Amino acid sequence: MDNQTDGITIEEIKDENGKLLRSISMKNGVPHGEMKIFDENEQLSAQLMYENGVLSGNAQFFMAGKPTMIASFTNGKLEGEATLFANGIKVGLANFKNGIFDGDFTSYDNSGNVIRIAAYANGQQEGDCQSFYPDGSLFEHSTYKNGQLDGEVVKYFQNENVMEVATFQEGKPYGFVDSYDEDGDLKSRKEV
Repeated sequence: MDNQTDGITIEEIKDENGKLLRSISMKNGVPHGEMKIFDENEQLSAQLMYENGVLSGNAQFFMAGKPTMIASFTNGKLEGEATLFANGIKVGLANFKNGIFDGDFTSYDNSGNVIRIAAYANGQQEGDCQSFYPDGSLFEHSTYKNGQLDGEVVKYFQNENVMEVATFQEGKPYGFVDSYDEDGDLKSRKEV
C-alpha cells in the first residue's frame, strides 16, 4: 500500500498473510524519513530515520515490545550516546564515534546501580576501568592500553581496604601478586 504526501511515499511491506513487516517513508526511490520494522507478532522491532537513503538520526530497537537500544546515527554510523537494555531494563550506556566505541562504556545491574565504567578509544579498551560493588563502593581498578591490561590491577574489599594487587604488561601478568586480608595485612606474595 502506498500513500503519497509532498513527494514522500509511505510503502508498507506485508507477508503472504497480510501481516505488516515494514513501513518505509520513501523519496525518489530511497528511504527518506521514518522506517518501522515489525516482528512476526506485528510488534515494533525497530524505528529508524533515514535521510536520502542513509541511516541518520534517532533509532530505537525493540524485542517483544521492550527496548534493546536507543541510539543516534550520522551518515549510516552510530554516533554519540547509545543506551542499551535487557528485558526493558537499562544495562549499559555506550559512546560511539564514527560507528565504533569511543569514550566511556557504563554497565548497570538490574537495580540501576553502576557496576562498571570502562574507557574506550577507537574501538579498544583504553585507560581506566573501574568495577563496583552493588552499594557503589569500588571493587576493582585497572588500566588498559591497546585493548590489553597494562599496569596495576587493584581489587578492594567492601571496607575499602586493598584485597589484591597484580601488575600486567601487554595483557600478561608481570612481577608479583600481593594478597591482603580485610584488615589490610599482607597474606601472601606470589611471583607470576
